[in-house]
Amino acid sequence: MAGKKMEGNEEQRRAAAREAAADGESPSARNETTGASKQRTHLRHGGSVTHEERLATKHRGKQLWPPGDLAEEPVKDPAAEGPERTFAGRESHEYTQEHERVFQALTAEQAAHDGEAVFLDDIARRADLPPEETRALLHDLTRVHRLVTELVGVDTPDMGPRWEVKPRL
Repeated sequence: MAGKKMEGNEEQRRAAAREAAADGESPSARNETTGASKQRTHLRHGGSVTHEERLATKHRGKQLWPPGDLAEEPVKDPAAEGPERTFAGRESHEYTQEHERVFQALTAEQAAHDGEAVFLDDIARRADLPPEETRALLHDLTRVHRLVTELVGVDTPDMGPRWEVKPRL
């Protein structure tokens, strides 16, 4: 039993492949072949991607979907917008008084929350530091000094990262 032919006949696919090759592209990059049309673009589950955008990725490259429609527009992940934050270029990796202040604030907040991990705003408020400075210091405590654990994506719904002191052995 043969499978159902989709995306036009063989001659149309071959012609599209020859045209793409003549232009120096691969047919799948143009969404001209059955393989390309079946490859869905990954979209994160989240609130900022609309239902229409999700459906458009299923129909991208299909013959019956009108050109220039939503399916032909490039898919943009809203989480990828804006400049990527980085901690590169920060010279100081020494354990400073500010690190100690944030660590003590984290310990006190965690004790106040019955040992549960706590959010950035709670730590920043207790340490009396701006949230961005607190985040940078928590990054050092997590990655460089390895005193703190950052919990990401553990809540439903996700309320953002939380931090906790690493358990001592």
